[in-house]
Amino acid sequence: MTTRDRTRTVPTTGPRALTRGLVAAGGAAVLALGLGACGDTAGDETATSVEDVNEAESEVETETEVGAETGELGYEGAYDSAFVEEQESLIGQEVTVSAAVNTVLDDSSFTIAGDGSDVEPLLVVSATSGTTVEEDMEVDVSGTVEQAFVLTEVEEELGLDLEDELYTEWEGQTYIMANAIDVGAEDEG
Repeated sequence: MTTRDRTRTVPTTGPRALTRGLVAAGGAAVLALGLGACGDTAGDETATSVEDVNEAESEVETETEVGAETGELGYEGAYDSAFVEEQESLIGQEVTVSAAVNTVLDDSSFTIAGDGSDVEPLLVVSATSGTTVEEDMEVDVSGTVEQAFVLTEVEEELGLDLEDELYTEWEGQTYIMANAIDVGAEDEG
């Protein structure tokens, strides 16, 4: 018998054939994934490690925690055109604005006058009544900038029954939900 006569026949059916087929398919899948990852890319090809990602996430968490713990304000200053320009980005943030009281609506709310002719009055709703304000009084208002005043929602949140007619023009307008109102030093006494 010669070496040519000793050919081995590989079965095309049965358990061995199935195993060979699965191995071949798995190898093809690994090869395809590997080649896909090596494709031509546009842009900078710098590597980012897991440590880099974890470090970046840690820095973001630290900045967020520090801001929350220190009570960092989204805005602190006069109610003027600078505030108005930032107003959209301040929604949901704590602010402190200084202004003169424009109109007192009731014990829970008033408007502040803008510093400048192009700045419209802004509604301030007090979450806690305790500070009495009068027109033209200088105040520092601390609170959260809210996107849109909705009378029924504010009444429910504060447990108040506000006079509907006083708030008609403010429906849908940005406002401040105040948690502190400080009367200016020159008006205290």
